[in-house]
Amino acid sequence: MHRALDTNNLRDALKFSAQMLSELRTSKLSPHKYYELYMRAFDELRKLEIFLKEKTHRGCSIVELYEIVQHAGNILPRLYLLCTVGSVYIRSKEAPAKDVLKDVVEMCHGIQHPVRGLFLRSYRSQTSRDKLPDIGSEYEGDADTAVDAVEFVLQNLTEMNKLWVRMQHQVNRED
Repeated sequence: MHRALDTNNLRDALKFSAQMLSELRTSKLSPHKYYELYMRAFDELRKLEIFLKEKTHRGCSIVELYEIVQHAGNILPRLYLLCTVGSVYIRSKEAPAKDVLKDVVEMCHGIQHPVRGLFLRSYRSQTSRDKLPDIGSEYEGDADTAVDAVEFVLQNLTEMNKLWVRMQHQVNRED
């Protein structure tokens, strides 16, 4: 991925990012070890996000990028990439923040594994925390923006809570 970023090769950067993110599909790691893997992926995704921001400033269509990543082979890498590109998409202001956030929230329902789902939703929160469509923010939209921001945060917390409960039940069954 780094070589692709260094050579300004968007397609390869996305391909290798998806391959890297495929490592997060494992069920063989404890939550602690999964966290370590997630943090490494998180650091790499931040580099990808910076690269994508630069590409869009040089004329690359963010809408095309958003559509390209939707074709990643596996759902988990696809959703991480969508969150990353979605962050750049919101920042570009080519679409209302609430629409992009709503799209990503809906797609994240595809991950129901407790550990993978929790980390994905955590990543979604991290990438959107400074881009919520709140009153007075640069991403403020229509009159319901404060409600939209609160609904996004509450929906994410509710989903995470459900996954925590499911993970707790799985641990109790294994004991």
